[in-house]
Amino acid sequence: MKLFISALVSAFVLATAPAAFAAAHAGGKMDEKVDCSKKENADKDACKKK
Repeated sequence: MKLFISALVSAFVLATAPAAFAAAHAGGKMDEKVDCSKKENADKDACKKK
């Protein structure tokens, strides 16, 4: 019974590992918000006043 449970847990971990790895290494490209309080972003289109 222990072998069955351990095989089941291992299969679950291996199945979910690629998704977790991809989500953790997305690089923050999900949101394109620019921090306008930083001086280096002052020339960005999102920070220019209309």
